Amino acid sequence: MKLLLLSAFFFLASLHAAQSLRCMQGTELVLSTDTNSDKDKEKIPEYTECGLLTTSASVAALLLLKPNTATFPSTDYKCFHMRVEESETRKATIVKGCIYKAQNVCDGQFKLNTMREVFCSQCDQDECNSAFRFASSWKVLGLSVLTIICFFFNV
Repeated sequence: MKLLLLSAFFFLASLHAAQSLRCMQGTELVLSTDTNSDKDKEKIPEYTECGLLTTSASVAALLLLKPNTATFPSTDYKCFHMRVEESETRKATIVKGCIYKAQNVCDGQFKLNTMREVFCSQCDQDECNSAFRFASSWKVLGLSVLTIICFFFNV
């Protein structure tokens, strides 16, 4: 039984490490009045695995905001999370997604002078551009603790 639990733990840990990078991807509009009818029409960001298509979509959205952040495509990815506000209307846009590892989203100038960056972050861990970024780490930690308890109590 101990060997089975230990094998299951190592299998799940290696499976978690072998998966490609997962990021939350999408665009949210935050209005100063924040009416419910606008929330119903907008698409909520979802988790996706970084690849050529998802990264290309994020890079295209970023090129509209910050054209000088363009870089050469690669097979290494990272996640980003950026919040931008328009100076006059105070309308905010939150953009999340996958980008190329060499790309630096937080640097660079906006295409429009009326835009300003409120928040920007980049990371290279699974689901790190969301509020639930520690969920997968807790799963592995929980399995580790369960395996150790079973090992010491001879279950």
